[in-house]
Amino acid sequence: MKDYIKIFLIILILDFLMTNFFLKKTGFWENEKWKNKYYRIKSDVYHHDLMPNIEAYETWGGKLKRKIVTNSLGFRDIIKNKISKKSNKTRILLIGDSFIEGSGYDYEFTFAGLLSNELGENYEVLNSAVESYSPSIYFKKTEHYLNEGYTFDKALIFLDLSDIYDELFIKFDNNQNIIAEVPKTEQTLKRKIKNKVYKLGHFLRDNSITFRFLYLLSDKTEEVKNYLKLKFKASKSLEKSFFKTSRDDAIYYRMTHIDRGFWTYSNENYLEIKQGLDQSSLYLKKLFNLLEKKQIDSYLIIYPWPAQIEYGDTRHAPYWKNFSEINNINLVNLYDIFENKNKRQFIFENFIYGDIHWNKKGNLKVFNEIINRIRF
Repeated sequence: MKDYIKIFLIILILDFLMTNFFLKKTGFWENEKWKNKYYRIKSDVYHHDLMPNIEAYETWGGKLKRKIVTNSLGFRDIIKNKISKKSNKTRILLIGDSFIEGSGYDYEFTFAGLLSNELGENYEVLNSAVESYSPSIYFKKTEHYLNEGYTFDKALIFLDLSDIYDELFIKFDNNQNIIAEVPKTEQTLKRKIKNKVYKLGHFLRDNSITFRFLYLLSDKTEEVKNYLKLKFKASKSLEKSFFKTSRDDAIYYRMTHIDRGFWTYSNENYLEIKQGLDQSSLYLKKLFNLLEKKQIDSYLIIYPWPAQIEYGDTRHAPYWKNFSEINNINLVNLYDIFENKNKRQFIFENFIYGDIHWNKKGNLKVFNEIINRIRF
């Protein structure tokens, strides 16, 4: 038994040495999915952010690759601009989550890039959006920069329907700052053990060809399993044979069945996120009151996912329409530009394949409508 342990340790040491001295220097070792996203950082005030003045590449959905550049505020930008607190230009603040950060594409193809290019040198478009943001973060981040002395002339708040779900997980400390992570002293024993196991696993994956191969095999197996499950669900939904259900059928089912969107047309799911809706309303009201106090012209903008295009929306759009009327807020409802008789073809044409985010055509569609409805 001792001999087996010795052999195993020798193999492990040789594996470790070969990996770190040779394999890590080759293109073979690269895996975008596992790269450390060092530029996505926590914030002690508003949960998380992008690091200022970075330039990095990031994959989206395993296929798309985008260049991430941020300015001196950590806002996604075309170049590493130095942003002053005041400007002679008309300054537009964009507030939102992954849709407005620009999922999947280089900056020039996103809504922010298109708007900046259209408005020209007399305007400054500042994109504060980051993936997984929600109304309390919108408020806390905007309040932070206003308190720092930054000025804005116009604010466009893009409210995603997943924001309501995300709001359920936002917690505050005694100073009403958003808690970015649970302090180690408050973590359960199970959570501490889980973190240590993950840390060890990632170390072995990143320093051993054997464990890296096992991770790759596990990932591919999981991908195949998930696709087969998806295809099975699609075949049941379409009442088609599993073998006659195409890849497009399966992908379309996935695009229209993201569970975070069910609450907009399902009473059961709506009851689950009611607290998130209440908290979203509270912080959006605080945000618009703050913007009004600073005399910043502001707009609330809502839009559907593929699921709402396919199945309708009896919760999200009506709720914020009523909210805007009661609080005298400028609402831009983009649901009408996503209406089409051929829903499936329309969704494939305007959204990233297999995803809920806009593709280049979808971003352009939203941009054209905003330009037409809001006076700049």
